[in-house]
Amino acid sequence: MKTAIFVAACFFSFLWVMGSSADSLHKTQPYRYDTSYIESYRDLFHLTLVGVNKQTGLTLANVNSDYDLTFKTNNPFGYGIALDYKWATFEYTKTIKGLELRPEKKGESDAFAFRFGFTGRKFRFNFFVRSTTGFYLDNVEDYDPNWFSKQADYPHFDSLSSLAVAVSVYYTFNYRKYSNTAALWQIDWQKRSAGSPVLGFLANVENIATSSPLLLNDTLLTINYYPDFKAGSSLKIGLSGGYMHTFVIKKRFYVHGALIQGFLYSRSLTEFYNDQSAQTANALGASLYSRLTAGYNGKKVYGGVFFVSDVFIDDFFGDLYTVNTYTYLRIYIGYRFPIKTPGWMRKFKL
Repeated sequence: MKTAIFVAACFFSFLWVMGSSADSLHKTQPYRYDTSYIESYRDLFHLTLVGVNKQTGLTLANVNSDYDLTFKTNNPFGYGIALDYKWATFEYTKTIKGLELRPEKKGESDAFAFRFGFTGRKFRFNFFVRSTTGFYLDNVEDYDPNWFSKQADYPHFDSLSSLAVAVSVYYTFNYRKYSNTAALWQIDWQKRSAGSPVLGFLANVENIATSSPLLLNDTLLTINYYPDFKAGSSLKIGLSGGYMHTFVIKKRFYVHGALIQGFLYSRSLTEFYNDQSAQTANALGASLYSRLTAGYNGKKVYGGVFFVSDVFIDDFFGDLYTVNTYTYLRIYIGYRFPIKTPGWMRKFKL
């Protein structure tokens, strides 16, 4: 039932975005935006060199205990290229041995991620799947302040895994003066400072599991926290809203920020190795999306730093709850140049 609701939400959200945004994306005359604020580069071909790092954070919290279990991944830094032209975007990155920028004392993490996005002037649609295995306990010194005087490495859990599937869509009210694509991909140029409130829909499914109890050793008293945790899953559906703004500095430099808060209907199920389980229905979940970017958007050359944090809480008022955090860091430099539009694109007015 949960899966059916989520798939239906994804499907209808995508249809809504496609139907509502197609006219503003595919028609350039008359302009659907204020040309004194926005200039479009979507007819140019964009080639970008990128460095990307994606991390997952997981907190198992109990309001009746003194400590939370805060796990994090130690994913390597990846490098690759991105290609952007009109409505199409492609990005491929790969880890380069010796340039992972991954501290060895935090162990290894393996991750798979897939994202599909659709950024129009009015609407922004995003769908992502992220699977991660291997977490280290980040707050180990909360349990044992002398941990690192005894050993150099963080405690690591090879079997702890996280899987998240999420879809979101939001409407940009001030789309005539503020450009989402200028803030995200530099396919537009934000010529003057502008911002916009946004309102949208969000759906999220998460699953956390471990093949062995989260016990460390006698120095870590985990008995009252989550020693028998086996698996947990949650479904969250709701509304989100917030504000984003791009500040233009000396014409071509810019700083951009966004903050979107969500309040979500949540259902969750937690299983333990002692054959017990806990189910939460009709709970209030929450999400917080934040974005901070800075860069240069020239006529031909562009580049910058892009950081995103996505936080989900499954039960805002519960005694036991989980907090999932997904962070994305992108460093990039690119070049745009003209390209002849293929005949089939002109035929379909793409």
